[in-house]
Amino acid sequence: MTLSWLATAWLIPLYPLVGSAFSLLWSPGLIKRTGPRPSGYINLLLVTLAFAHSLLALISLHNNSAAGAAAIYAPPSFAWTWVNTAGLRIGFDGLISEPALIAMTVITGLHVLVQIFSIGYLEMDWGWPRFFGSLSFFEAGLCGLVLTDSVFFSYVLLELLTIGTYVIVGTWYNQPLVVKGARDAFLTKRIGDIVLLAGVIALLPVTGTWNFHGLQGWAADLINNGQPLPVGFQLIVLALIAGPMGKCAQIPLHLWLDEAMESPLPSTVLRNSVVVIGGAWVLLRLEPLIELSSLARSVLVVVGGTTALVASLIALGQVDVKRAMSFLVSSWLGLLFVAVGLGGINVADHLMLVYPLPMAVMLMAVGTIVIGNVTQDLTQLGGLWSRRPLVGLAFLSGAAGLMALPPFGGFAALRELLELTVNSELPWLLGGLVLITNALISASLMRVFGLIWGGVPKPFTVRSPEVLWLMVLPTLVLMGLVLHIPQLLVHIGVYQLNPLPGWGPLAWPLVVSTMVGAGSSLFFYLRPHPLAELPSGLGGIQHWLAEDMHTESFYHRTVVALVVGLAKLSAWSDSALVDGFSSGSGQAAMAGARRLSLTTSGNSQAYALSLVLGVLVMAAWLLAR
Repeated sequence: MTLSWLATAWLIPLYPLVGSAFSLLWSPGLIKRTGPRPSGYINLLLVTLAFAHSLLALISLHNNSAAGAAAIYAPPSFAWTWVNTAGLRIGFDGLISEPALIAMTVITGLHVLVQIFSIGYLEMDWGWPRFFGSLSFFEAGLCGLVLTDSVFFSYVLLELLTIGTYVIVGTWYNQPLVVKGARDAFLTKRIGDIVLLAGVIALLPVTGTWNFHGLQGWAADLINNGQPLPVGFQLIVLALIAGPMGKCAQIPLHLWLDEAMESPLPSTVLRNSVVVIGGAWVLLRLEPLIELSSLARSVLVVVGGTTALVASLIALGQVDVKRAMSFLVSSWLGLLFVAVGLGGINVADHLMLVYPLPMAVMLMAVGTIVIGNVTQDLTQLGGLWSRRPLVGLAFLSGAAGLMALPPFGGFAALRELLELTVNSELPWLLGGLVLITNALISASLMRVFGLIWGGVPKPFTVRSPEVLWLMVLPTLVLMGLVLHIPQLLVHIGVYQLNPLPGWGPLAWPLVVSTMVGAGSSLFFYLRPHPLAELPSGLGGIQHWLAEDMHTESFYHRTVVALVVGLAKLSAWSDSALVDGFSSGSGQAAMAGARRLSLTTSGNSQAYALSLVLGVLVMAAWLLAR
């Protein structure tokens, strides 16, 4: 019976997909008399079934692996052929591996908590079918993404997630900022997706396969036989990593996550915790190809390191709490890109493993404040520790899980990353980057905590009503899971307990950087200090950071201006050259016809003379040749 749960794990994406389809019955108003709320309850039920199936399949795999190694080295697989013609086969080849089951358990379990949270957050909202259906659509796409063993279908599922982002960001579509956010998020991610598609198409003729395991075998054969890289392979790998760069909001495709904050906060919880990880998942699956390209590895290090540092600096200047958290997402994932670029696939795995739950619990805690105090402006919040201590503790637990603070989960992963960078070719530069980024992330998290829970009450927080238990309960459950991450990592053998989970070389410099960043931020913001507001003589640095370093205006002056200029040039050439030539030739023909019409006199002798002259001219021309 237990093996049947494992063998049928391919059904897990179908549960939320069915829930999303059922939402259509309420979305256009086909079912009116019940109101929209049943759509949310149906989606919650089916998402819970998906979580139960994922958990039972994972338990079944562990029980089966205890009986033999086949469950680990030969996991169950399935295949569905979509196209098979002219020697080309495109199919959804799936692999039910242990990492995939762990990922699906986290995705579905987190979706259960978020959908419960959403029932409380959107209690008075009439857009339940659209919102809950979009959440379930997200879950189905993510579960399919971790199951598939095909690069092609990974691209297809990433495209579906892009569409889902557009729909869910535009939930409150009657607001101009929401429309702009949905449009910008969709178009920015489409840039990375188009480049990814070019890489996927160019990959098949070179490798002969789109399956990840087939690509791994092809790369191994290339190395073992000492064969040179195919022509253009470096460009193909660069195209393949463009998609994950867009999905993980890495520079220069990072502004979409900031714009997507216009969506309801429960969708922000999922997007910033597990949806962005979808791009990282694909990047890690492409690691055998990335190892062959020194150019791609260098690009990953440069892009990831720049994003980690710049995004953490921007987060320090943000006034909107959701936007501050979004830039911290880009910063943390930038460190993951650095790990992949340096060849530390295990380090990147651990960074991805410890990330989703702490980020989710912090956003849930922030959500209970935003909905209760009707603002997400950090300058209008404060003094909530005496009124909302439980969610304050939840935020602190999530912050501790992402900072390099032992014994929490983020410390062990960041220590491994610091050790990896110190052993690289640029130890001082990359090691310093990790320490500075960790300090800035710690400072940003404690700044948010200090501005919300520290200080004295503001007009918006003098009366801070308690929210529904449907929002507090999943937040506290998730806090408990975050606090138990170190024990879980020790239990499954990821880290050893000596004396703390993940303790090892270079631990002390990392802890010191955390203390410096978090301590200085608490000093300035827990009890507001005058130095927390930069003096105007510094040239508006804080405003510059709050405006995302004017990145959007820079894009408007460069990329957008170039596109607009090319569009104007194309419009001019079309009207002046293409249309001008066709119109000019037509006008010349009409003018000639008008002049020839004057020769029509009706005199047959004149016609005969014209015919004779024409014959004579033609004869003279033939004789001359």
